[in-house]
Amino acid sequence: MRIRGIYRILRLPLAVTAVADVLAGYTVARFALPQEPFDGRLMALVAGTSAGLYLFGMVQNDLVDRRRDRLMNVPRPLVTGEIGVGLAVALLILTGLLAFVCAVIVGRGVLAMAIGTFAAINLYNLAAKSGPSHIAMTVMGLCRALNYGIGVAAAVGVPHHIGIELLGPSGPLWVRHALALFFATAVVTGYSICVRYDVRVSTRPWSLAFVAAAAAGFVMIAISVGTEPPLFKAPVARVFAVLLLAGLWPGGLWSATGPFRKAEQYEPFIGRMLYWLIAMDAAFVFDAWLMSR
Repeated sequence: MRIRGIYRILRLPLAVTAVADVLAGYTVARFALPQEPFDGRLMALVAGTSAGLYLFGMVQNDLVDRRRDRLMNVPRPLVTGEIGVGLAVALLILTGLLAFVCAVIVGRGVLAMAIGTFAAINLYNLAAKSGPSHIAMTVMGLCRALNYGIGVAAAVGVPHHIGIELLGPSGPLWVRHALALFFATAVVTGYSICVRYDVRVSTRPWSLAFVAAAAAGFVMIAISVGTEPPLFKAPVARVFAVLLLAGLWPGGLWSATGPFRKAEQYEPFIGRMLYWLIAMDAAFVFDAWLMSR
């Protein structure tokens, strides 16, 4: 029972999405420096940093919500008795230490990004998710974008100057990737808010918003490529095909659309959207590889 409770409170399968983001950040940024080799040890450390932060956030979320979950009879591990508060606190400390130790070993740039991600996670769990929806969606989007930035910092360091030129046609691809993750995560968080407050709305507008937000990131790829070399050297058309496939095939993103879904019907859809972010990461990595050749 305790092992099952640990598995459930950590949400281990979803941690893969955070690790995929941070490894994609490292890879996309590193492809911009073809003379620099990939460092497997460094990638393992940033993966450990990301996993530790994500798992910390999951445990903290359940600890913060345990009284509310008990009142609303939400079957989370702390409510069902599969895990005790003491063990949950121990997991909170251990996952936080994992992230901190890995970040310290890598260096100051990654440590700075990890601290920023840690602060955003705490802001969401302790305050933002109980406030206005747009604030909660923004903060959670920031959590994933900063997590992605851990990988970028490991590859190229932390930018000393952040200006409009980063968003221009000559700006790095990792900026567009980070923005795509930010907006897509904000939409996923909208679904989570619906579950939290038992809001019954049509999921079709949310599905459209998710696809539009993700598509905006791919449009940014085309902007970054320009006309020399040709616009479609990066596989923009193929990426859009993958996007549409994820949205339209039976059991994909569109499976949750329909009039006035109940709160519990959102949760499988949320999981699918988070896993779909891995496909988006892979598409950006593939584009970065093509653009580096």
